[in-house]
Amino acid sequence: MRSYYEVLKVNNNASLAEIKISFRSLALKHHPDKNKNSEESKQAFMEIVEAYEVLSDERARKSYDLTSFGVSGSSAKRRWTAPADFEQIYSYSQIKRRYGKYPVGGGMWDISEAASSDLWKATILLFASLGAIAVFVLLIR
Repeated sequence: MRSYYEVLKVNNNASLAEIKISFRSLALKHHPDKNKNSEESKQAFMEIVEAYEVLSDERARKSYDLTSFGVSGSSAKRRWTAPADFEQIYSYSQIKRRYGKYPVGGGMWDISEAASSDLWKATILLFASLGAIAVFVLLIR
């Protein structure tokens, strides 16, 4: 089993902010909703969520660090189970909403998920108007 730090692609001294940024980036990339519900993306996503659940909780992270790095001498690991409200907490839109303040991902295609049809109509009208002006200017010359 890979280390949770490896799963989230952070080092073991990472701050909570770094862990959140990495989680958001990886969760959005591997979320089953974004990957046609492929089994591979589901497994990757569950691994990312498990790592985040442990590393984002201070007590759980300390316990994990003690057992993982051999400080306590105990090699027994507690089996992680998904929370009962997993589907609500880790829905694609919920992850984007909750961790949206972190500057990761985005781009113009993220706009389309939240944009209203009126926004798209206005954008198309703007481009059509600019095209008409360009044609007009070319005809005048």
